[in-house]
Amino acid sequence: MKDKVDHYTICFIDNCPLHKHCLRWMVGRYADTSREVYLSVNPHNPLMCSDSCPMFRQDIRVIKKKGFTRMYYDMPGRMEYKIRRQLIDKFTRKHYFQMRKGERLISPDQVKVIEQVIRANGWQGPINFDAEEEDYLW
Repeated sequence: MKDKVDHYTICFIDNCPLHKHCLRWMVGRYADTSREVYLSVNPHNPLMCSDSCPMFRQDIRVIKKKGFTRMYYDMPGRMEYKIRRQLIDKFTRKHYFQMRKGERLISPDQVKVIEQVIRANGWQGPINFDAEEEDYLW
């Protein structure tokens, strides 16, 4: 969690009813007290310190997929090209290649999108990911 402090919206609201299970609050515990500025949740917004906080991120770990460098091996070339184009349109080119190479973990929702695109293009074979990793849904 320490590595998230510099680029994740964090929370310092200690009296929030959800703070004990909120990733934003947990990451905020690692904030350096000598630093002057952080990207943080607005404590003056009345929605933030409530049971329906829109910035709340549950501290649940899930299985994420990592990489799909071998996914296209058995697919016909035209099908591979169409699927790749559609996935780039859905995730952006940068994120697609980061996910493909395993540099960016693939959430369960993103896995569903990938599977839907592949099946919608007629592929009935296995959808192979390179590995799995347990992580938070940041």
